[in-house]
Amino acid sequence: MEFLDPKRLRKHRILLRVGYGLTTLGIVIGSVILLWEAYGYSIHNGQVVQDGMIFISSQPTGASIYVNGVLNSATTNTRLTIQSGAYNFKLLLSGYRPWQHVIVNLGGQVVHYDYPFLFPTKLTSKQVTALSSAPAVATQSPSLQYLLLSSPTDLTTFLLYDLTNPTNPPLSLSLPAGIVTPYSGAQSWQVVGWSDDNQHVLLEHIFGSSSEYIELDTANPTQSINLNKTFNSAPTSVSFNNLKYNQFYFYDAATEVLSSAVLGSNNNALTEVASGVLAYKSYSNNEILYVTPNGAPAGEVAVDLLDSGTSYLMRYLPQASTYLLDMAGYNGTDYAVVGDSSYSFVDIYKDPVGQATAAPDAKILPFRAIKINQPNYESFAPTAQFIMVENGTTFAVYDILNDVIYHYTSTMPLDPPQLHAQWMDGDRLVYVSGGEVTVADYDNTNRQSLSPALPQYQVFFAPNYQSYFTINNSANAKVELSQVSLLAG
Repeated sequence: MEFLDPKRLRKHRILLRVGYGLTTLGIVIGSVILLWEAYGYSIHNGQVVQDGMIFISSQPTGASIYVNGVLNSATTNTRLTIQSGAYNFKLLLSGYRPWQHVIVNLGGQVVHYDYPFLFPTKLTSKQVTALSSAPAVATQSPSLQYLLLSSPTDLTTFLLYDLTNPTNPPLSLSLPAGIVTPYSGAQSWQVVGWSDDNQHVLLEHIFGSSSEYIELDTANPTQSINLNKTFNSAPTSVSFNNLKYNQFYFYDAATEVLSSAVLGSNNNALTEVASGVLAYKSYSNNEILYVTPNGAPAGEVAVDLLDSGTSYLMRYLPQASTYLLDMAGYNGTDYAVVGDSSYSFVDIYKDPVGQATAAPDAKILPFRAIKINQPNYESFAPTAQFIMVENGTTFAVYDILNDVIYHYTSTMPLDPPQLHAQWMDGDRLVYVSGGEVTVADYDNTNRQSLSPALPQYQVFFAPNYQSYFTINNSANAKVELSQVSLLAG
């Protein structure tokens, strides 16, 4: 019988082994090819090169993509696989202004360009309401939904607009009788800020040489309070603690004492947090950056980080008129900014609390320094990816994600009385220049001049960024609140 023939059995085993070997080799080669492709390797002109992947989106979507002037078959939002190198990307969409950027792609790299924003070629504007005079207060909630304007005729009345339904009449909010100290002379309001509940606004009432702090409850105006009376204190300044509506920091410049206060707690008594404080910035519920002369060499000040009652030295700075202090969290890590107006650098610290607790007796060390002459302002973008430092038209922006610093001088100066630019969103800066709204990407590319606006007010964007609101002069010489569409047609 043939299946018992030793020669045939040996031949069969050899064929099986060869087959198994070829199969194994094919699997190995296929796995290597798949692995190479996963790492972006491909063959171009007979050479093995490593490609990269780019995810590119836009608002609105569906824009044509040109790479080095060549139209790509895909439109935003999409992903492209391209060889390493520098490419000139341009996005075009009918009715909108082009967006372009030089994108450097490294082999094996995956990058996201999710931020391109296309502005209409032609802007359409409509009046929301006419105002008899310029409002003293114009401030927008953190959620961007609400716009609060002071009444031009009554000091204790405010108008609240819902920017998701701007055609609806505004709500009229009146402070309770007796909450504001009566005064017959000149008086005004100054906005301190909103709490994170998008309901409570902290305002400073300035009258003569005095001031007092009022917390306006926009949902229940009758629940508004006078913080000076409630806590029986006359602070130089008040701020929210961790942006909570019922938690505050009170600062007295005369005694240089910083205190905390919680509504309804400890009989509304103040609790001293730190002494010898010249300037401060709070972060989270138990962290404060503050400037103090205590323990500093002559002619200098110390910047300390107070964490849960324990102070850690961050650095010494020259004495200055303006100190830059800020903290924010990005991608699970805290970052701190420290500088002053007499210094040529602003230091960036990564995980300062982690550094402090790991080595309590050592000075916390910065990991980046932003060079800019006499900076007078800094701010984190809403997403905290970018840190902007400014002095007039000179800007420096640090990109935490990509570890890149952009330096530039804008050719379009800020109209007075503006002191600095604002973040439009997580990726763009906005201010008024030459009487028009001016917007540019964080790195000063894609600069756009939009519609007229008065420079003493911010530009207020709707939550969906499909329109924005400005306060400007109207044709009949009055002031109006206008809505400008960011959708073509």
